[in-house]
Order: sequence, then structure tokens, then C-alpha cells
Amino acid sequence: MAASIVAPLQQPITLKLSGKVIPNRLYRTALSEYASSYDEDNVENCGIPQPRYVELYQELADGGAGLICFGNIPICRENLENYNNAILDPDQPWDAVAAFAPAIKAAKSRGALCLPQLNFPGRQVPDFLNKNPKSSSNVQLEPSLLKTYGKPTALTKAEIRDLIRRFVWASETVGKAGADGIVLHASHGYIMNQFLSPKVNKRTDEYGGSLENRARFILEIVHAIKAKLPSDKFVIGAKFNCQDFTEGGSSFAEQCVVIKWLEEAGVDFFDISGGVYTDPAWKGDMAEIAERPVRKERGSFFIEWAQEMKKVLSRAVIGTTGGWRDSHRMADAVRNGDIDMCGLGRPLREDPDFVNKVLRGEARISKL
Repeated sequence: MAASIVAPLQQPITLKLSGKVIPNRLYRTALSEYASSYDEDNVENCGIPQPRYVELYQELADGGAGLICFGNIPICRENLENYNNAILDPDQPWDAVAAFAPAIKAAKSRGALCLPQLNFPGRQVPDFLNKNPKSSSNVQLEPSLLKTYGKPTALTKAEIRDLIRRFVWASETVGKAGADGIVLHASHGYIMNQFLSPKVNKRTDEYGGSLENRARFILEIVHAIKAKLPSDKFVIGAKFNCQDFTEGGSSFAEQCVVIKWLEEAGVDFFDISGGVYTDPAWKGDMAEIAERPVRKERGSFFIEWAQEMKKVLSRAVIGTTGGWRDSHRMADAVRNGDIDMCGLGRPLREDPDFVNKVLRGEARISKL
């Protein structure tokens, strides 16, 4: 009986641009692993995946998730989200294909698709790692998440072009290492979100002002990746805020417009989240997120916004992450067509085999 209740989660789904098939409706959302090298005296030695990195993705593959997203992979070794990030930087001296191939092979070993998440933190680099970060403009991030941050300077147009080049290079590299595609981290206040946010982006050139201008950066990245790695072979995904949940930030209405632009540009998978460092809705400790009746009834932080975004899309697969703990509620959301997939983070950190248990009808509630 329990297995029949979760039957919607057992169904495969096809990414229409690439034709790649995700074998079930549960995915491991990107979480930073902090399992790569860090050498404060030599930046060239930073970011090399260590044995635990491979072990983690073998555990997740064995656990049954249909899609596995790697955690934050900064594309510039001087701009990390934190210590021990894996790094993909075209200037690093070590062989990135060889370094990432074992973890990608592990993630795919049971049939899951593998999408490493690429990131540039922008103004969200902790100041103990970089006191002079780059952002869409010079708006400094206030202390948050137990860290302080430097005063940013606005990226020049040449630096924007270089960042786009880096995203393309990193995408090509993980493709050579065996990945099915990538996820762009356009959520949680990182660089793409910094360009989209009216609160952070104060530029007066073609990358600031109107929504079309603020979306230009991420759209140029998608187009540049697609030009090198055609979307009928390589998946472009995006972790995307439904809204920023902070005064003056990106609104739900604007994000609904941008998500459609991204789908038209070639994004084939969306992982919907929300919040920024000062208002981290994805952590679930904000009262307006965690204590809403719909959250308690339906089991997800962002389900009501994600299901409205799904109505905007015509092709792309959409899931949402944050708050899922009850397999019956996840199955209901997929069965009803509200979303296509359910993302799991902390539940899989607690129990990497949780997906298998859910799909077999042996578990309903995460122990987390």
C-alpha cells in the first residue's frame, strides 16, 4: 500500500531538450561538500576534490536519487564561497577533468543524471578569503550567516566577459569529465541573483536598471554555454529564487518573467528555492516561511510559488527544494502536477539511502 502511495515519485521524466531521462522524481539538491583541498599559502593547490568527495557521491548514487547535483563549485579560485570548496578555474595548474571525473562517475554509477553546480559568490565571499570582492555594483553585504564581507566593487564589462568565459570553460570541463550538464547557481544572493536584484544592482549601463537589463548577465551565460555545448546533448539547469524574501529584492512577479526568458534561452531544469544571506528562507528558520499554514499542510517551503512558476513554463522540468520531509506530501505534489520533482538536501545528509527507502515504501518521514 505504501509503495502505491509514492508511485508518482517512482516515475521517470525526460528533459525535453537533451532527451536525457531522470529515472525518478527525487533529486539531491546542491549542498556544499567542503571536501576539497585548501592551502592558504598557495591558491594553486586549492579546490582539488579529495577522496571524501568521491565517497559522498557514491553514497548518494547508491541511495537512489534520480538526479544528483554537486554543491557550489566556484569558477574563480580567488572568490570562494568558503574554505574547501571544489574549484573550476581555467588558471589552475592541475587537470580538472581528471580531478572531477571520479566523483561524476560515482554519481552516475546507479543511473542518476549528474549536474555539477557552478557558482561565483560575488559580494558573498567572506572577507577572510577576499576583502575586495566583485559584484554587480558596490552595495556591501551586511554581516550575516555568522560571517562578514568586504566592500565590493562593480564588475567592469571586461570582467563580466571574463566571468562568462569562465562559466563556459567550467561547463566544458565537467562535460569532458562525464557530467550530463550543469546547474547555474542563480539563487541565494550569489552573483546572478546580485545582477537580478534591484536592491543590489545599481548599475546604469546595459546590465542595470530595467528587468531586461538586470537579466542580461545570466541570459548571456546561458547563450554562451549553449553555443559551445548544444542543449540537445548538454543540460543547462538553474537554481533559481522564487523571490528574495528581502525588502527591495527580486520579486515573485519579476522572477516569473525571468524564468520564462531562461526557458526560452535553453534552461531545461529549474530547482526553485528562495532567500538571500540576510534573509535565508531556504534554511527554513524564517517565520513567514516555516510557520505558514501551507507549509504545514503541504510540506515544502516554496511549493505555492513553484507551482505558479510551473504554469509559466511550457517545457522545462521544475522542482523545488526546502522543507520536504514527508514522502506522501512529495508524491501528492507530483501526482497533482504542481511540480515535476522534489529536491532533498539535509534529509540525504542525514540518511543517503532515504530515497531508496521512500521508493520502496519503507520510509515516509525523514529522521532529520
